Amino acid sequence: MDLSRELTIDNFNGFVNKLIKSHPLEGSTYYGKAMKMIRQHYFGSASKRNKPLSNDVPIYVMFVTDGATFDEQETIHHIQSSSFEPLFWQIMEIGKSNKGTKKRGFLRAFQSDFSFLEELDNLSGRYIDNADFFSAEDPQSISDNELYDLLMQEYPEWVKAATAKGLI
Repeated sequence: MDLSRELTIDNFNGFVNKLIKSHPLEGSTYYGKAMKMIRQHYFGSASKRNKPLSNDVPIYVMFVTDGATFDEQETIHHIQSSSFEPLFWQIMEIGKSNKGTKKRGFLRAFQSDFSFLEELDNLSGRYIDNADFFSAEDPQSISDNELYDLLMQEYPEWVKAATAKGLI
């Protein structure tokens, strides 16, 4: 499978299974590694960026996770640096968000902690807001229309801001 190809309507059938076979999953979660690969693929570099990079086509990345990352600083680096690129990160947590709730004692071990992801949406040090986050405890219970609305919650405003700032 040519992994340099993007997922399209013509190649979606079996795409993820082929990708997993080519790149076996690790036992830990590292958002920064995936973000680095995406930035290198589209822009040839994943280094620190502090000047706008323009492109005719915006890039929308659907980032799905069910675990907290082990590389928070690298993730922050990529979110901040990619804010100067025509790249938008839509992050979807599979699991129950505990935003605003605290579990105590023994139950805390079974609590998903996605507070880091929730904070990325308000991360400082960015050229423009280039990330959105939502959680889905049971993705199958979300209607197509509701999912579309969640996926497009901040993206249209990002497109306007990216256009105004010369990224697209």
